[in-house]
Amino acid sequence: MLSTLIFALIPIFVTIGLGYLAARRGIFNDQDSKKFVKLVLTFMLPLHVFGGLWSTSRKILIANVPLMGWLMLSMTGCYLIMILIYRFGLHNSRQLATLRAMSVANPSVPFIGSAVLPLLFSTSNSAITIGICSLTVNIIMLPIAFDALSSDRSPWKRLAATFKKPLVIAAVLGFFLTLCGTQMPSQLTSTFDLLGKGAGGVAIFAAGIVLGTRHLSFNQTILGTVLLKNIVFPLIVLLIMWIAGTPAVLRRLVVIALAIPTATMPSTLAIRFGVNEKELASTQFWSTAFSLVTLSAFVLALA
Repeated sequence: MLSTLIFALIPIFVTIGLGYLAARRGIFNDQDSKKFVKLVLTFMLPLHVFGGLWSTSRKILIANVPLMGWLMLSMTGCYLIMILIYRFGLHNSRQLATLRAMSVANPSVPFIGSAVLPLLFSTSNSAITIGICSLTVNIIMLPIAFDALSSDRSPWKRLAATFKKPLVIAAVLGFFLTLCGTQMPSQLTSTFDLLGKGAGGVAIFAAGIVLGTRHLSFNQTILGTVLLKNIVFPLIVLLIMWIAGTPAVLRRLVVIALAIPTATMPSTLAIRFGVNEKELASTQFWSTAFSLVTLSAFVLALA
């Protein structure tokens, strides 16, 4: 299992390292990272999300309602609770509180999970887990994040602006088509994959540029976020599921998915909107690095 995790994490470290090296050598700068992120959020990720959601069968969603419920409730509940803690308990700004909360509640299931989960679970269970986590992020988390990051003071204008974002439009449309019982023809897969599949890599490369222009950091705040994401969040969900008497297989799938390190989205949004880019990019790096130990521990403990 350790070798599996190492090989799943190597692409992330290599891509971050290339972005870091490119920045240190002056090939790309801070403004370039913002342009890369704009490309990801405007074109690449919407294509990837739309194709992924539309290719999901409605029958698969219906057959996995318990899995969907636990993942969506866990991620959404953690997200909202952490926003309140960061915003009112720790007195962060609305923008920073939202991105820090997303760093805790949003595991990198589509990227790291796609390499790890199929080795531990069936292909269908892995696919639906990846789909549900992507759905939760794009249908629930992102609209809240875009609303918090908007500079408009009017809630109605913020809401309207949120649902004009290409990423939100793609997620809503893809989910709607799936609920209607339609499924993307296999011949169209490459249409969305050609540009869409590069979204994660470009976003991670942009995070590397940020670290190259500002240097990797590690402090008490970053450590706290990483511990919450990698250990506390999945541990609390494990305890709740154990008390609720959920089947061991379902419990193992949900908890391991949530123990996957933080996704690229918080740092991507931080770069796009200029909110503590160095901290969010560093959080992503350290969460990924520490997951070699923490994720392995959860896998072994739940075996």
